[in-house]
Amino acid sequence: MLRSALVQPDALPDVQPALFQQVLDEVRQRRDEFDAGSHVPRDMIERFKQVGIYRAATPRCFGGDALAPATFLQMIERISEADGSAGWVASFGSAGVYLAALPQETLAELYADSPDLVFAGGLFPLQPAETVEGGWQVNGTWKFASGCKGADLLGVGIGAAGGKPRTAVFKPGQVEIIENWDVVGLKGTGSHDLRVTDQYIDERWTFIRGGAATIDEPLFRYPSIAYAAQVLAVVNLGLARAALDEISAMAS
Repeated sequence: MLRSALVQPDALPDVQPALFQQVLDEVRQRRDEFDAGSHVPRDMIERFKQVGIYRAATPRCFGGDALAPATFLQMIERISEADGSAGWVASFGSAGVYLAALPQETLAELYADSPDLVFAGGLFPLQPAETVEGGWQVNGTWKFASGCKGADLLGVGIGAAGGKPRTAVFKPGQVEIIENWDVVGLKGTGSHDLRVTDQYIDERWTFIRGGAATIDEPLFRYPSIAYAAQVLAVVNLGLARAALDEISAMAS
């Protein structure tokens, strides 16, 4: 099979190559299931947790791995090669770089039970929120919340500060998922709409996307928006490798 020399299982820290390969094999076996259900189910999300996807961008001070971006990108490329939808959903394991802009006391609460935290969001279209004492009253509908059905936290865009979107972080029970992701490609991403109805959010549960991190560790000095662009781009690299493999197999 055609594969990058940079992307080898034994190059991934703290991940047993055999376990990572098992997860890749399971993704390949279940990709039709992901498409049929229009999302990657929670038991597969748990498998991603086992290989460190959802602690990759958790600060070390809260028990996470805070992996170097190149290492995480290698993992996502491999998963995307097995299935594009699974790779897209797994790519949001990098969302901890956004969350690091939350106050430290909020982060301590988020990671109190586990460093493996699954975050999904429907940031756009940005919706105005009513300013109230200590926070905001939020109403609105947001699109393209990839991976929302397997998330531990959901974020929505409630306006901008300094040209950057402000994100409000809710627990899943506070957000309605509108299951309308009816597409042909990347169907398993489960990029449904989110709806919030008259929910109060304290200011300490909001952050500026792309804002400065409150955690001083190497990963969180890396530009978060640039990292997000790289993470999404590498999904396409994995898809391209799979396409080349398919063409090679057909040609032979």
